[in-house]
Amino acid sequence: MTRRAPFALVAPALLGLLALACSSSDAPPAAAPADTPAPVAPASPAAATPPGQPAVTPPHGQASGPEGHDGDLAFAHVEALAREPRVAGTPAEIRAVEYLEAQLASYGYEVERMPFTFENDPFSVGEVRLDGRAIEALTMAGSPGGTVEAPAIEVGLADDAGIAGRDLTGRIAVAERGVLNFGTKYENVAAAGALGLIVVNNRPGPFSGNLTLAARFPVVSVSQEDGAALLEAARAGRTLTIEAPPTVGATQAYNVIARPPGNASCAIIVGGHFDTVPGAPGANDNASGTANVLELARAFALGGPKPGLCFALFGAEESGLHGSKALVERLRAAGQLPRYMVNLDVTGIGRQVEVIGDTPAAARAIALASAAGIEAVPSQLPPNSGSDHMSFADAGVEVVFFTSGDFSTIHSPQDVAAAIDRSILDRVGDAAYLLISDLLREVD
Repeated sequence: MTRRAPFALVAPALLGLLALACSSSDAPPAAAPADTPAPVAPASPAAATPPGQPAVTPPHGQASGPEGHDGDLAFAHVEALAREPRVAGTPAEIRAVEYLEAQLASYGYEVERMPFTFENDPFSVGEVRLDGRAIEALTMAGSPGGTVEAPAIEVGLADDAGIAGRDLTGRIAVAERGVLNFGTKYENVAAAGALGLIVVNNRPGPFSGNLTLAARFPVVSVSQEDGAALLEAARAGRTLTIEAPPTVGATQAYNVIARPPGNASCAIIVGGHFDTVPGAPGANDNASGTANVLELARAFALGGPKPGLCFALFGAEESGLHGSKALVERLRAAGQLPRYMVNLDVTGIGRQVEVIGDTPAAARAIALASAAGIEAVPSQLPPNSGSDHMSFADAGVEVVFFTSGDFSTIHSPQDVAAAIDRSILDRVGDAAYLLISDLLREVD
């Protein structure tokens, strides 16, 4: 789910995460809004697997659900995906793409990784790596992109007392946030010979900053929680790697498209976005929708993928619906727009199935679900919000958007797999399965 307001107004929860976004000051930020969720660590059975390692693949057996969609298999995908944020243009996005490709290929689809680029990315997320562990880091405005690997050294506040006259040549400095502005911290460690700078937050959660100058090496920020391990590593002189994207220019991201073998025509596209905002594991928004798309792809591939039925997982939705826009533009140029688009976004927490869309297909979705004993009601998006169905609707495609309607944890560290309700995840998937089955009979 993306918020359509400007970046500074994305959501109260995200404002709390990115406290003092684009600020040049290192003074303590103002208190977060009272309703900002407190940062918590992701808690799921899959969390023990380090990012970058092969994900636990759900079993590919016959579905146990009455409509062919299996909520347990869908939940296994949520756990696998929600181990880390999956921000567009980051290595974590690639790890998610590889997972999605492997799943869809295993079901018998022809799978395409579709690259696209977009400008004015509100997020510039990289990584700091320590002993194979990938730690999310935000590139500070004014920092160049690039990769730096070197022994680390702790420099306190990056002031005279912290640097203490030491030669930092060939080192990555690890500093704590506070007292000095970010540009001064950079200038101090650069003058001592450093070739990279990591600033650790002095309060829970990640933050973004502005150097107000053009740095000559990567400068990134990390959360207080992740920074504790980096400070310890710096005290021991261990090697760290900074991988920082640039803060200006185009961002490259990816869609993952699955088609029946030998059939490039898509009468129906079932999709959802897999990316997240920084700092959010994104279990509900939108590993839940992605998981249901994967499980629907598996269910409809039993006996072989169905002609005319395609599946799409979109990147960069949170940055402005860029993935779905890119696919729509390509399909429109080729004269291959689908007749229907079924979108799944935020499908893992809530009391009932909610159906968004002022279309005959949306009304059919509610009627089919109700006839099967699944409570489903018409709904609408919160103000200033959007999702990938809108890109297709703008092109004249008939759309249906399935959600479970509870947006309370999205864009926050609390959006973890442990908070997902398997029952509603399954019911949303079943309702989508019923509609897609009905639409397939129509387009055959």
